[in-house]
Amino acid sequence: MTYTLPLVVFLTALFLVPLVQLLRLSLRPVDANNTARPGFTFAQYGRVFTESYFYGSLGRTVITALLVTVLCVVLAYPAAYVLAHRRPGVLRTVLFVIVISPLLTSVVVRSYGWVVLLSGAGPVNRALVATGLLRQPAHLLTSYTAVVVSVTHVLLPFAIVPLTTALGGLDRDVHRASQSLGAGPVRTFARVTVPLSLPGVVTGALVVFALAMGIYITPLLVGGVNQPLAGIRVYDQVSTVYDYPVAAALSFALLAITVVSTSALGTAFRLWERRLHG
Repeated sequence: MTYTLPLVVFLTALFLVPLVQLLRLSLRPVDANNTARPGFTFAQYGRVFTESYFYGSLGRTVITALLVTVLCVVLAYPAAYVLAHRRPGVLRTVLFVIVISPLLTSVVVRSYGWVVLLSGAGPVNRALVATGLLRQPAHLLTSYTAVVVSVTHVLLPFAIVPLTTALGGLDRDVHRASQSLGAGPVRTFARVTVPLSLPGVVTGALVVFALAMGIYITPLLVGGVNQPLAGIRVYDQVSTVYDYPVAAALSFALLAITVVSTSALGTAFRLWERRLHG
């Protein structure tokens, strides 16, 4: 206990104290200039849940996070399967470095990479025009599709890593036993591999969903400030409107939805696993 006390104090100061300060700010009234005044009110939360500008962004954020989570899990499974079943060697090391290399690069750099790719004179538009699919460059930037694609790319490694760990830890004898009982490769994959790898799927999905709920740099750079996402709304309230109490209230609403959603998914998986294994 003595050795862990400094760590507990550090984590408390680093996370809990700012959250308490932000909560206090969200409960402050504002004047006509959106300046926080002394006092206590739930008016900011009332605005968040009654004005479509705010609650609409919360709903769109949840939908976007769910979509990105599904895409990341679907795309991560083949990559994780290859990494988990590849024998240790140079090729496996190269593949693993390719997977984790985006995590070593700033998210701003990766986001600007998508800006370059999707710009009017970028490689994507040039390829579409050159192949005759488009007569003139399309407006790919500032679109919702561009936001989903870029956010999926940014968060994909967070799904691949836990899936690779889960698939790599599976007992190969179980697969051989399944095949010896007459199950083919497809049935073995569907009835053995996928159920046993679900802990990795759930872990990756929870991490990606939580990160997608709060991400704003990539959507802001690729999609623009008009994207109806809660993170961008918070950024706009802080940098343009200067309404810090509303920004704090919207941040806590986003945090609450994220915590409730991830807790519900984790609880559902634990109940399903308990029912499956008894």
